[in-house]
Amino acid sequence: MAIPVGPPGSGYETNAASGPSARLRPARAWYWVALGVFLAGLAWAALMFAVLIGRVDSFPRVPDPGSGVVSLTHSGGYLIYYEGPGASSGSVPTGNVRVTPVSGSGAVQSIGSYSGSLTYQFGHHEGTAVATLQIARPGRFLVTATSSTAPPGSHLAIGSSIAGGIALIVFPALLLVLAGIGGAITIAIIRHSRAKRARLPVLLS
Repeated sequence: MAIPVGPPGSGYETNAASGPSARLRPARAWYWVALGVFLAGLAWAALMFAVLIGRVDSFPRVPDPGSGVVSLTHSGGYLIYYEGPGASSGSVPTGNVRVTPVSGSGAVQSIGSYSGSLTYQFGHHEGTAVATLQIARPGRFLVTATSSTAPPGSHLAIGSSIAGGIALIVFPALLLVLAGIGGAITIAIIRHSRAKRARLPVLLS
């Protein structure tokens, strides 16, 4: 039962829904939903980052300078990455790379310089893309690096482009994190607005 406030007959009373038993919508439980979306974004980033690290770890490598035989299991495009001190900041020693088939089935279609900028630094791997490689037929290939000024312990790694893997980490994770934050802010604004309206007096006709 509502209790009138103000002079008798003034036609003025408080909103009955503003009492302590009033329930605001949306419920506070929706904050947990927003938190879950936010944490899902972080979990996705962590999982896909681990997958990307494993992919880089699996690249076949040859010493630079030096040579080695690698197996490339599918035809199509590859990138050749230089790995060494300062590689992620663009420090690459001068030199050449040659790729020649050593098995009857392997065939090189083309090799050329990488025109963009693609770097990584995962654990003990620090690299930058230096060349593109097109394989007409998979097989075993002799990779020879002639960078005589490369620091000791440098390598060439041959593998797929990591650009797609980075995009697969960043964009879904960013979308989920922003959705979680935006959802929590929206819930807070709606609850605050409705609580404020619930406290306003109601004029009786």
